[in-house]
Amino acid sequence: MPHKPVVVIISVLLSLLLFVTSSGKLTGASTSLQIRDSLSLSASRWRLIGAIELPIAVALLVGLWVHPVGVVARSSVCALMVGAIAARVRAGGAQRNAGVAVDVVVLSLAASSLLW
Repeated sequence: MPHKPVVVIISVLLSLLLFVTSSGKLTGASTSLQIRDSLSLSASRWRLIGAIELPIAVALLVGLWVHPVGVVARSSVCALMVGAIAARVRAGGAQRNAGVAVDVVVLSLAASSLLW
């Protein structure tokens, strides 16, 4: 059964987002490190999150052809975003004010794509 166009678009967008955020975490990009420090996360935990994001990004694309993989990948994005929201709320300040809104949007997209 082919995916609805909205699921394809969301999956591709989420995959691109995760590729970017993962590469920032794994390469130590300065903006990524600033976010890490504002969240008070250790370098090893930050790299671990980046290492988790990368296969999810790939699975989002594979999931366009293998439905169960896509469901697991989009569910994994939901779990990542719940963790991100919790970390930002805990950190407070600018992370709470700006980051939570973005993470809620990403969570909403991932969750809604599971319904189609």
